[in-house]
Parts: sequence; structure tokens; C-alpha cells
Amino acid sequence: MKVKVFIKRILRSLGAFLVIILAFTVYANVKVENASKGKIYSSVDSIPHNKVALLLGTNPLNKWGRPNSYFTNRINTAAELYHAGKVDFIIASGDNHTKQYDEPTAMRDSLMAHDVPEDRIILDFAGFRTLDSVVRAKEVFGCDTLTIISQEDHNARALYLAEANGIDAVAISAPLRAGRWVRIRLAIREWLARDKMMLDLWFGKQPHFLGEKIEIPDIVPQKCYATAEGMKMKIVCPDHIKIPVDSIVVEFTNSRNVEGMTGEWFRIEKLSNEGLWSEIPLDRNRINPDGSISVIFNAIGWIVFPDKPFQITVNPWFYDRDWKAGKYRIVKTFSYPPYPRTVPSDTAYVEFQIR
Repeated sequence: MKVKVFIKRILRSLGAFLVIILAFTVYANVKVENASKGKIYSSVDSIPHNKVALLLGTNPLNKWGRPNSYFTNRINTAAELYHAGKVDFIIASGDNHTKQYDEPTAMRDSLMAHDVPEDRIILDFAGFRTLDSVVRAKEVFGCDTLTIISQEDHNARALYLAEANGIDAVAISAPLRAGRWVRIRLAIREWLARDKMMLDLWFGKQPHFLGEKIEIPDIVPQKCYATAEGMKMKIVCPDHIKIPVDSIVVEFTNSRNVEGMTGEWFRIEKLSNEGLWSEIPLDRNRINPDGSISVIFNAIGWIVFPDKPFQITVNPWFYDRDWKAGKYRIVKTFSYPPYPRTVPSDTAYVEFQIR
């Protein structure tokens, strides 16, 4: 008789424990879903701009040693986000607990293969868990705003962690291509992860490592302007311009419904302390005795088609190489029909900074 009573008590206790766990899981999931409501985007076009994106790491390979679709889709989404101008920097945060396992470096290499510049990728080797990645984004990298990149369920949990740590965050969901049973398994795993996250927050769990703060520089937006509407010139990768300047790639875009034209000629000017623009000094070795300069531009005109970006490499070889820190601008002429023109060509300008 005593054995039966004892078994009943055990079963009741176990049942009560399971009910508590279930209730706690429901509570954790409701809290996470409410915190992420309206903050998860599926389209790069609609997501707002943030200075920094937090790319959450995962294994580049699956258990069969083949490319992991979760990793690949996160990389593709991060690269698309950067190229759309929706973020300036990407923190590649992942696990690097051994020399043989290095998620951040794998993410960096994959992003660079998608034409994301290396100096726009920041490696966080201590992103052992989502909590570590999110908290370190604020405490180490100084991010009060973030765009988080992962799959949707993971994004929701990361957004809750961001809110709990005073970070104003949004997220973009990388595609999840999985069958029904895989999705069910992932959902159960995510529910349990949310339970653990909630307990970590309640008990004040901190990242394994913090360390010294790392400052992420501000990117100054390019200042582009022209004497006529429709044509815009910008510098591709302006942050790569360093002394001595070997070449600068500029890109024209034509928003009119007619073809425009530009050529090889260009001028580079520097802004003085008085706020005046003047052409930088020419290379003295190229100045002739009569004061002219030996520079030849081919008599070539390049067509800039409507809504079709066109790139030109500017090589300032005929200018003095001793450039000083300051603000500069490239000056290039362009024109629209009718031809031949009876009025002077219009001019496009784009400014850049050398520190």
C-alpha cells in the first residue's frame, strides 16, 4: 500500500513538473514572439538602414561534410544587405573554440567571395552562443542599434536578447529550406533554447569573454552633385582611397530615359581651409617649358545608358603624388542630346576624404 502511494506521489510530482515546464515554455515563446513582432523582415528592400549588422554564426558544413544551407543562406542574405546599402559593417560573430573550428573566419572568407570588402567585416571570435554575440555587440563593439541576420526563429530569440540588453534591433531572415520533420525538430530545439535563454537572463548569465572595447568607425555618406538632373557620379569603395592614390573607380548612373555621354577627361580639386575648391598641383615632371602639361585624353565618348550603371577608372598619374589629408572631389563632364552640342557640357562632382 505504501509503495502505491509513493508511486502516485512520484507521478503527481512528475506531472506537476511537466506542467510547469510546459507553462514556462509557452511563457518564454509568447514573450519572444511579442518582442520580435514587426521587427523581422524578409525583404532587403523594406528593412531600414543600420550602421552594423550582426551575422550569427553556424557550422559552414553539415553533418555529412557538405555545405550547410543555413550558413550559405545567411552569407547570401548578409552580402545582399551590404550591397543594397542597408548596412555599413558586418560583425561576423561565431564560435572559435579550437584552431580547427573557426566560424568567423569562414564567414569572412565567404562574404569576401561575395564582394564584401574585408575592412567592412569585423570578426568576433567569442560568439560562442547567441547571448554572447548580442551582448558583445553592445559591450565590446558599442552597438546600440543592430540588424541581426539568421533564420526566422533564431532571429526572434536574438531580438529578445537585444531588447533585454537595451539594443534597438531589427532582423532579416535568411531562407530556411527544410522538410516538415526537420522543421518540427528545429522548432522543438528552438523552444528549448528559448527556455534556456530566459533562465540565463533571470540568473544574470554573462558572455564567456568581454575584453577591451573596439570602435567601429562612422562612414560619411558620399556627397554627389551635378549641374543637370539625371546623371549621378559616385566613387566605388571610397574608404579604400589612401595616399598615394593610384586609381579611383567612379560609377555613373543615368536616371533619364535618354542616353547620356561622358569621356576620359577629369579634374581633381581640393577644398581649402577658406572653403574654396582649387585644382591640386600637377606633376612638375610633366610640365613643359611653355607651361603646358603633357596629358593626352583620347577622343572617346562613352555612352551611359538609362538605369544601367557604368564604371570608369580614374588614374591621376599626371598630378603631384604628395597629397595631403583633407577633402577632395573628382570633376567630370557629361552631356545629353541633341548633338552636336551648342552649349557647354554639364559637370558631375563627387567628394571624398583622405585622412
